[in-house]
Amino acid sequence: MFQDVGNPIGSQPTSFWDGCFNDRMDALIARNHRRQVRLQRLPSGSTKKMIDEVRAQLPLADGVHVARMLEKNPDIVRSVTVPGEDGAAGIFAYLPLNAYGAWALITGRYDGSRPDPAWICSAGEKPSAIAIWLIVAPGLLIRMFEPIARLFRELCPEGCAIFSYGATDASVSIQRSVGFRPAQEMFPGAPAHLVAACPDNAVPIDIARNIERARQGHLHVAVARSIEDMAKVFSVRSATFQAEQACPYNEEFDGNDFCATQLLAYVGDDPAACIRIRYFGDFAKLERLAIRREYRSRSLSRPLVEAALAHCARKGFRRIYGHSRSDLVGFWQRLGFDVIPQRPSFWFSDVEYVEIVAELTADPLEIRFGIDPMMAIRPEGRWDEPGPLDMSLVRSSLAA
Repeated sequence: MFQDVGNPIGSQPTSFWDGCFNDRMDALIARNHRRQVRLQRLPSGSTKKMIDEVRAQLPLADGVHVARMLEKNPDIVRSVTVPGEDGAAGIFAYLPLNAYGAWALITGRYDGSRPDPAWICSAGEKPSAIAIWLIVAPGLLIRMFEPIARLFRELCPEGCAIFSYGATDASVSIQRSVGFRPAQEMFPGAPAHLVAACPDNAVPIDIARNIERARQGHLHVAVARSIEDMAKVFSVRSATFQAEQACPYNEEFDGNDFCATQLLAYVGDDPAACIRIRYFGDFAKLERLAIRREYRSRSLSRPLVEAALAHCARKGFRRIYGHSRSDLVGFWQRLGFDVIPQRPSFWFSDVEYVEIVAELTADPLEIRFGIDPMMAIRPEGRWDEPGPLDMSLVRSSLAA
């Protein structure tokens, strides 16, 4: 019925990461090595039954909340079994917290009776921290330390913070005796009832600040695909060209936006810059590069232009044409463009421009006539991923 998880009892004891707990924890693990219990994954369908049995004794999250957590990660609930004895002797549940979940926990937003699947990693993902959610195994807690250590090492080999709270006075006493400390000592502002243990190499961090820094700092470029995406493009260009340069509406929105590819650069989830690509017989034209003022110190222009050039190369274009403001020629030259010789400058929207061109190296994966017909109907820029019509093949086969 159960899938065994754990190493043979005859092997060497497995302890937690260095510095996580005190010497008493190591001594308890060594003393109970040959008496350790097993933490085993439950087959689908058995988990709910076991939790319902425990719920009759303790106030737990309702079945809907538990089901949502198990849908996200079915590994988080384990049965506790004693070698040589039939049936389960208890239940152990843990939460492999992602960065958001760790932040929710240390800022008091965590409620074990109303768990949120957004807090935890999916099976196989490395957690930022681990929270002990539930232990119901009368008389077996000390014998559980080694299999818990082994499980946690598998989840995060280099170590991470472990959080818990004492549901009873006895559990609080045991936690303190093995090295758990008030979480507030490492994470100022953490709830008073929360305790934590942290390995030597897992430096306590301000998780919330790191989450926000990572979110704000993450840059990615995507093809505009929806009306909402186009609204983002228009908002970036309006803020740049109309608000800052007083460009008239009908000159900025010139009738070409819905016959072009638009690329959006995001910083986190905020649209920060955009560029437009239009295609002609033997060349593609880059235009309408716009970066919002508040993001101009972030060096967005190079990755955005490089993404546009790569997109053109994949479509088979070798020559990229553009118009540069006379005072920005140096910028485009650093990106591989040259001013076209013997071509005079010209003016539009009260700004002087020159013509520029870049010659691209052939992309070995460029899309040519004779490609797989399914590739030709995949969403723009996602030619190597299955699209909606690829999935229609799956639908048809299942209906057959």
